[in-house]
Amino acid sequence: MFGMVKGAQGKLQLELEDMWDWAFCPVRVWWRRTGLAPDVSGLSGHRTGERLVRESILSAVRVFYEAARRGRGLTFGESLGLVWKRWLDTWGLGEEVIRSLIDYHQLRRALLQRFEEGSITDREGRKYKRPRWTRYWREMSETSGLSMRRKAIDGYQHKIGMARLEMTDGEAYQAPLGLADAFADSMDIGNRMRPPEPQSVLGVGVPMVVDLPSAQLHLRAELVRNLGTGKRPGRPSKDERGVGDVQKVEVTLMLFDEVLPAPYSLARDLRVLALGQAQLLESAAGTKVEGVNVLHMHSGEQQEFRPQLGDGAESLESLARAVITGIRGGAYVPRMVCGWQACGDCEYRILCYAEAGVMELFNPPLMAQIDAAQSLSEKVRGFVHAKHSARTSGELLKSFLEFMTTSPGLTPEGALWMIENLEAEQA
Repeated sequence: MFGMVKGAQGKLQLELEDMWDWAFCPVRVWWRRTGLAPDVSGLSGHRTGERLVRESILSAVRVFYEAARRGRGLTFGESLGLVWKRWLDTWGLGEEVIRSLIDYHQLRRALLQRFEEGSITDREGRKYKRPRWTRYWREMSETSGLSMRRKAIDGYQHKIGMARLEMTDGEAYQAPLGLADAFADSMDIGNRMRPPEPQSVLGVGVPMVVDLPSAQLHLRAELVRNLGTGKRPGRPSKDERGVGDVQKVEVTLMLFDEVLPAPYSLARDLRVLALGQAQLLESAAGTKVEGVNVLHMHSGEQQEFRPQLGDGAESLESLARAVITGIRGGAYVPRMVCGWQACGDCEYRILCYAEAGVMELFNPPLMAQIDAAQSLSEKVRGFVHAKHSARTSGELLKSFLEFMTTSPGLTPEGALWMIENLEAEQA
């Protein structure tokens, strides 16, 4: 599915995003690494509404700070507009679709504002956390024509690689994010985005690394702010004695979940734990993360965590080992086998359920190995129970060679599985 290479001190290198996705469902890793379009603005490959939102905002952040570095005073809204203009020009959907996207966003914003201002609340007078999941929203969408506009715009999304999933009108409010809502979400986030002053920002999408006992976790911080220098944390080793101060930084995690998790839940979030223990990959002097700033993109709320040395190291190490063992053993079990509800609001569910035979797409080497192993088992069973001849011996050898050809990465676990199957058939 994806490779692991050895890094410093012979440790395996593992991407935090892969580990995070694998813990939920291995198919997420496959879609992101293999099944999705390498470039969001390209015309080939699969893409999701959630990815459009995330990539548009992150791209706009890069444009904003790059423009500031070159002395151009772009606002964040202008930066985001440039990103979407490039994408829409590349996709070639036409002026009518672009106008429809703008009109859809403006109408949706007017309806959402009634929930945000408290004009529409639940029975206890509290604001809804997910207005678009309410009965009031469905009724307003229908009467205002918003639903009709969304369906018309989403009717074009297959042209840019977004899957189409047929759903009833009653299920539409739970449908995966389409083109219309992806554009509107991106615009809403951009309107409330207040990025830090360029003078304090060290970089955007900065590579970092967490050094664990058995592996190295690689990750990226969406934003890194410079907080000066300070003393090296913990007791210095013999090699570090006499070494100068370390660079103090604050890192930002941009959270695109629709609902902001509770603080106690975020404090145990693997991404927060990893960022708190990470080092800048290209920092020779060392790094001390003073704070992890979690920015919830849909609400604009921020929560800051002050990590201590070693926080969550055991959790990161144990999960890294479990993921590595799963990859080596070929333990690829998609969550979708438990049904649509098990997938929750995973952004890739529309791709899994819209494709025919996702397992074959997801792990073709394993499927080919299973087919060849079954064929070999039949030949062995026939060889054992029948009279031996040059023909049967040749067929058995041919089948064995086919199995080995489809199993270049055959593990001891795979070989034992094959032997156990043969023994079970002979019992």
